[in-house]
Amino acid sequence: MGADVNWDDLLPRLQGLVERLDYIEKYLVDLGQVAGYRYAPFSTGLPPEVAELARAGKTLEAVKLYRQLTNANFEQAKLAVQKATAGSI
Repeated sequence: MGADVNWDDLLPRLQGLVERLDYIEKYLVDLGQVAGYRYAPFSTGLPPEVAELARAGKTLEAVKLYRQLTNANFEQAKLAVQKATAGSI
């Protein structure tokens, strides 16, 4: 049998994880700028130029550009563009 989850205890721990992830992603953005690599944090959604292509109905071009900018594989890029277009970019 599973243990009961006490959300009052869990929420501060989840918030701590969110804060740590935000810190790591900021570090990756900064590191990417130094290395000449564009890192798109999860929380930022699509890079603006990818969102523009997706809004224009150029899904394949948006997926290709997303891959180029983020080094994502095809499936990751396709899913990111699909999620963003389904939720109004």
